[in-house]
Amino acid sequence: MGSENGNWCLIESDPGVFTELIQNMGVKDVQVEELYSLDADTLRAIAPVHGLIFLFKWQPGAGHSEQPGASESAADSTKVYFAQQIIQNACATQAILSVLLNRSEDIELGETLSNFRSFSVDLPPDMRGLALTNCDQIRDVHNSFVRPEAFLSDEQKPATKDDDVFHFISYVPVGGRLYELDGLKSGPIDHGATSDWLSDVGEVIQRRMSEYSQSEIRFNLLAVIGDRRKILGKQITTVDADITKLMRQLEALRLDDRSESREEADRIETQLGVLNSERAGLEHMVEMENDKFAKYKFDNSLRKHNFIPMVYQLIRGLAMKGTLDSAVEQAKKLGKKRARQQPEW
Repeated sequence: MGSENGNWCLIESDPGVFTELIQNMGVKDVQVEELYSLDADTLRAIAPVHGLIFLFKWQPGAGHSEQPGASESAADSTKVYFAQQIIQNACATQAILSVLLNRSEDIELGETLSNFRSFSVDLPPDMRGLALTNCDQIRDVHNSFVRPEAFLSDEQKPATKDDDVFHFISYVPVGGRLYELDGLKSGPIDHGATSDWLSDVGEVIQRRMSEYSQSEIRFNLLAVIGDRRKILGKQITTVDADITKLMRQLEALRLDDRSESREEADRIETQLGVLNSERAGLEHMVEMENDKFAKYKFDNSLRKHNFIPMVYQLIRGLAMKGTLDSAVEQAKKLGKKRARQQPEW
């Protein structure tokens, strides 16, 4: 799964991490959303969906069986931006970039990714992967999410057959066809023509999951989508315009005392009630998105912060006061008490 770590750290598979990572690369109005369903209607509800990222436990042989209508071809890399994976720990970022760099017509990539795409687009897949590995700007953003470690070692231990190794791949529509982008392959996998990729991709992923044993449930699916706050804001603007238009009509009808005018006014008031309810719902969804982004920011700050010196000084202080042993025993008792209070399922 890649040749070496090459100064790329492991990062957590989390929509908050990936959303901030994308933003820090300079990409505008894009976020990552975790999915719990492959239903096409669920995907359409968060449109526009630029691509999907699938995380699974990598196993030798799994995911290599021929899927109906699918074909792997290095020639497709001239139409699809595909880079081979050179560095193991860059797997998550590479899957994200596989979506972003193939949807450059719909996404504002920003200076860093635009320059990288322009530089590497004419290279073969292996050289694109090498270019990504050596791109300082992208690597620095990726490594900014490294978790502080109490003990650091320069020793690199390759994964063994007993280790759980996870891998990211991407699904993206390009030129009316659905592609699977797996950096461990020699080229993109073409799953055929699609007029509704959000409907077709669910079946492809389900087939992929069926190749694993029924006991394997460690899958994760993420969607790269447009910024929900911006999209909801545009919807609110449209609703406001409709409300303003109806209010003007209502004011004119109130000046007319004919019965048909009163009936029309009643109909418009009903429409206004529906629109105001819709607007309130949209505003609530914006508040939920704002709260989610605030939580992302807070959680990411905790991920990046090094608490080790504080913990060390706390333990040291308790030891100097002679209260460390009693504090440990008290913590054990509290832990057992909480365990007893946990509900039984």
